[in-house]
Amino acid sequence: MSALTAIADVPFWWLMARVSGIVGYLLIVGSMISGVVLRTRLVQKLASPVARMEWHKVLALAGLAMVAFHGLALVMDSYVTITWADLVVPGGTEYRPLWVSVGVLAMWLMVIVSLTAMWRKHLGAKAWKAIHLASYGVFAAATVHGVMAGTDSSQPWMLGIYVVSVALVAGVAARRMIAGPNAPLKRTRPGSAQASTPIAAEVAE
Repeated sequence: MSALTAIADVPFWWLMARVSGIVGYLLIVGSMISGVVLRTRLVQKLASPVARMEWHKVLALAGLAMVAFHGLALVMDSYVTITWADLVVPGGTEYRPLWVSVGVLAMWLMVIVSLTAMWRKHLGAKAWKAIHLASYGVFAAATVHGVMAGTDSSQPWMLGIYVVSVALVAGVAARRMIAGPNAPLKRTRPGSAQASTPIAAEVAE
């Protein structure tokens, strides 16, 4: 009952800012992991190339949407003074300016990665892959932002989320590096649906 009372005493938009920040971070983690393991043998057995790519896109876009809502909640809340300009220009806020700026940079990197994913065919595979590596920067910046600027960072459960998230992303990234970027793909017949879809071709590159 005391926990519920404590939550009830928190201003609505400040609570929304905290919740959306945590959910947004978890979606970023999910997007990172799903992107790295797209071509692992285990995942290939569990889902088709189309399903694997769609899950990755859904998590990435949901993460971007939640980060946008996180910014809206911070502007609407009166606990700290954050303006619309502070959300797009690093260094403008008086509230932990350095660490909030890291969060703003993470947001812009997310936008860049998302837009270039849509323009992949025009950029070419090599340019797209080089830009897509910025996803690791998004995760690193989001982690630093959350730890240093987040209200709940001192809570054991929140620290646990950060530790587990960093361990998971680092683990799958290390596994990808050791195995190489071109893990063996499940063979498909030339006339099959999987072999003929653009998304299947994206996974295979």
